[in-house]
Amino acid sequence: MGQLWLQYDPAVTERDLDYAKRLQLNQARVFVPYDAWERDKVTLRKNLLHLVRAAHERGIGIMPTMQYKSDEWKDKTAWANSREFVSDLVATIGKEPGVEIWDVENEPECCKLPPTADDRLHMEHAMYMAKVFHELDPVTPVTIGATFVENMIELGDAVDVLSFHDYSPTRAQIRSSIQKAREYAAKTGKSLVATEIGC
Repeated sequence: MGQLWLQYDPAVTERDLDYAKRLQLNQARVFVPYDAWERDKVTLRKNLLHLVRAAHERGIGIMPTMQYKSDEWKDKTAWANSREFVSDLVATIGKEPGVEIWDVENEPECCKLPPTADDRLHMEHAMYMAKVFHELDPVTPVTIGATFVENMIELGDAVDVLSFHDYSPTRAQIRSSIQKAREYAAKTGKSLVATEIGC
């Protein structure tokens, strides 16, 4: 995925954002991988900034979704290593009006319910990263894209915006998950978004 950022084409991006605007889409969630940053920081910064500004010009907000160094979440002593990566991204786009929400970790507890011991460690890493983002960018809201509503609820205190995914096999199950998520959001007073969904 990092290669996509390094081969980024501004003209193609603007064309696709124009399509999105014609469809009246107003948000885009984009993955920002550590490996692209590690390989070519200058290029990633330039391309990410172009995307955020081009989207904002079209009324489309961006939710950067973080991808850290592979398996680093397994070693607590290594968690602070991501700070330089995050700091650089916050310095690059953190004050851009087109950045709506930081998605600080994607599906840290994928894909078991209830979470396994490893999943729980990964969830703990996500909460740690939420604190890092809150510290480095106290203005922009943060979320964690949870695989299941139940885990979104467990992570709820760490985020400003609640986010869950649902790929249940029936519409009834998805409706039930959405209802559970709405009830929790109403109780906490936090905004809620389903950032991935499919039946």
